[in-house]
Amino acid sequence: MKRILTSLTIILFFSQFLHAQIDRMRFGISAGPGIAWAKPFGLDLQKGKVRASAEYGFMFEYWFTKNIGINSGLNGSFDGMNIKGRNYFELDSAQIQVRNVNEKYTFNYLQLPAYVKFKSNEIKDGRFSVWGQLGFALNFTVSARTTFSSPVPRQPVISSPLDLVTVEKENILRKENEAAKSISGFKSNFFDFRLGVGSGFEYRFDDKNSLLVGLFYHNGFVNNLIDRDPKKEPILIRTTSLRVGVLF
Repeated sequence: MKRILTSLTIILFFSQFLHAQIDRMRFGISAGPGIAWAKPFGLDLQKGKVRASAEYGFMFEYWFTKNIGINSGLNGSFDGMNIKGRNYFELDSAQIQVRNVNEKYTFNYLQLPAYVKFKSNEIKDGRFSVWGQLGFALNFTVSARTTFSSPVPRQPVISSPLDLVTVEKENILRKENEAAKSISGFKSNFFDFRLGVGSGFEYRFDDKNSLLVGLFYHNGFVNNLIDRDPKKEPILIRTTSLRVGVLF
């Protein structure tokens, strides 16, 4: 009899504990458009036009207190960048500009975000609250492609100075890609680490369901393009996005 009572007490305790933890959790889905651009650190490289970006996926929140929690999930995302002004592509042996080359890049990622989230007390009849969050996202590259607006010189020169390589929708996750025929060792990095900050508002439909709207900025810290440039000047990505989601 004592064993039965002990077992029932343990089961009841863990049931109440689990119920309390579930009350602290929220799940949802989100999606939204944005823009992305390059931040090249080389003296010859320049950022080109901004590119469209987007994120979509599942959200998970766990609240330690009413106003402080963590936000995570699993997202799919895509972005890109344009860069121009690479001297090796544009200048001949006499350092005279012979062409203009725009490098267009498109990336697709699997994204794992992790943020600390802060939320205000409810306002406006208990339906609205304002939130902000700070953290990071790990982006694992699923696909990476590039197109160069003009043919570029082959390296090393095989037959003549006019020996050029055409790069169009090239898969630069592969080690042996067309762009690597011009830039030794050229390929896309397989992951990026980005710091992020966001803020917005939450509108509660009822006790469980809410609309979430926010504006985000992410700052990449990993060189997106790998080559054997002795200067090792990185090219980073910046993004700004609007995100709309539903929490359950």
